[in-house]
Amino acid sequence: MRLFGKALMFSLSLLVAACGMLSSPFEGVNDEKVARMQLADSIKTSDLYGAWAISDEDPIDFLYLVVFMPNHMGVLYLTMDEKDGKPESVYTEALTWKFNEKTRVFTMHSTERKSVVNGKPEKIEKINEVKDYKTKMYMLDGKRLAVQFEGDGKTDNRKYIFLRMEDETYYKLVKGVPGLPRLK
Repeated sequence: MRLFGKALMFSLSLLVAACGMLSSPFEGVNDEKVARMQLADSIKTSDLYGAWAISDEDPIDFLYLVVFMPNHMGVLYLTMDEKDGKPESVYTEALTWKFNEKTRVFTMHSTERKSVVNGKPEKIEKINEVKDYKTKMYMLDGKRLAVQFEGDGKTDNRKYIFLRMEDETYYKLVKGVPGLPRLK
């Protein structure tokens, strides 16, 4: 099990390195739209509902998807293809979450991690990880464009910026993928 844990941490480290290499989290978003976006003055808990994603194709093809449900359940879903001829790796994490609108602190409590690494049989691990993130919301014409989660430096020291995924796009993407919830 320790070897598996080390392999998982190595794979996630590669993902973080890949995320760090993105020139802009808004790459691919119309430049005019990026120039018009604004930070939200306030963030309601309901603003976080739905699917949010990061993806890139170089040096590793990956999709990192987070889904936050109104019942405060959620899923982290990560696919990685290292372009080495091996099957892609898939990781999912079940979680509960809460958001303090006043302090803008998002708290995520992960309870289970599933992983399929290079096509090997699925591994299921019970976990108990709690992480806090300072949260910012980017808006465009009054609509949610992206959310930024910045680790508190104690439980996580990374920063993630996820673009809002429209419900229809989410449904097409996850059609037939077990373990990913319907949004409504």
